[in-house]
Amino acid sequence: MTPIPRTEEIGTVEEGPLAAVLAALARDDPSGVVAALDGQLHHGRPGSPAALRQQVGERLATALAEQSGRAARWIDALATSPSPTARQVACLLLASRYPEDPVGVLRTAELLADDPHWEVREAAGGLLGSLLDRDFDRIRGRLEVLRHTKSENLRRAVVLAVKYAARRDKPERVADLLRLLEPLLRDPEPYVRRNLGPSTIGDALLRVDPKETLKALKEWSRDRDQTVRWNVAMAFSSAIGSFHWPAAKSILERLAKGPEPLVRNAVAKAMRRSRQRYTEEVEETRLRWRKDDERAATAELVGPPKKR
Repeated sequence: MTPIPRTEEIGTVEEGPLAAVLAALARDDPSGVVAALDGQLHHGRPGSPAALRQQVGERLATALAEQSGRAARWIDALATSPSPTARQVACLLLASRYPEDPVGVLRTAELLADDPHWEVREAAGGLLGSLLDRDFDRIRGRLEVLRHTKSENLRRAVVLAVKYAARRDKPERVADLLRLLEPLLRDPEPYVRRNLGPSTIGDALLRVDPKETLKALKEWSRDRDQTVRWNVAMAFSSAIGSFHWPAAKSILERLAKGPEPLVRNAVAKAMRRSRQRYTEEVEETRLRWRKDDERAATAELVGPPKKR
C-alpha cells in the first residue's frame, strides 16, 4: 500500500515545493523545476522526497501529454541535468514518451540505469520494468543483450526490470522471465546477485507463479556453479520464499551438503527464515543434519532457535 504523502513534504498548489514546481511548469522552465526539487532536504542532502518526485512526474506527464516537442525538450533537460533528482523525474516521464519514441526512450533509460547515483539507477530499473511490461517481446530482446554487458549496473537493471514486470495477472510470462535471468545466476558481483535470488526470484517470481519458479529452482540447485546455488538458496530466504518450505526442503537438503561457505551460509539463512513459519519442521531437519557428516557444518550455521 502506497503511503499517503505528507503535506509538509510536498506542499500544496498554493505554497511550498509543489507550488514552486507548478509555477516553473507554467513558465515552461525545466531549470525552475529542478531548483524547486533540489531546494528540499532528502536524507540530509539537497534533494526531494519520493512523494514529491512522484507528484511532479505525474503532473508533468499530464501537462506535456499532448505536446510531443515540448515533452521531448523537458525530458532531455531533466535526463541530462546534473541534479540526480531531475534525472529521477525524467525516468517517470520517459515511460509515457515510449509510444512516440521507443528507440530514444530505451537509449535514455539505459544511460540512466548506469547512472553514478544509486537512486537514479533504482528509478531507471523501475522504468525498464514498466517498458518490459508494456512491450514485452521487444524489451526482453534488448535485456537479453544488456545481461551480458560489462557494466554491473546494467546487468542489475535487467534483474530489476524482471522484478517490476512480474505481475500476478500475467503468470504466463514467468517462464520467459526465468530464462532471461538464467545467465545472470552466475554473475559474481554482489550488487547483481543481492537483487536476484532473494529479491527478484524469491519475492517476485515465486509470488507470481510458484510452480514454474520452483521447477526452475530445483533444476538450478544441481548446477556446479556455487553462485547459481547461492541464488537458489537465497530465494527461500525471502518473505515469499519462506512460505515454500515444503517444496524448498528437498532443495535445501541437497544444497546443505555443498562444501562452499557461500552456499552453506545461504542455506542457513533460508532455514532460519523458514523456521519462523515452519518452526517444528525446520528444527527437526536441523537436528537431523547435525548427525549427518555432510550437513553438520550447515546445521551449525543455522543454529538453535532464539529464545523468546
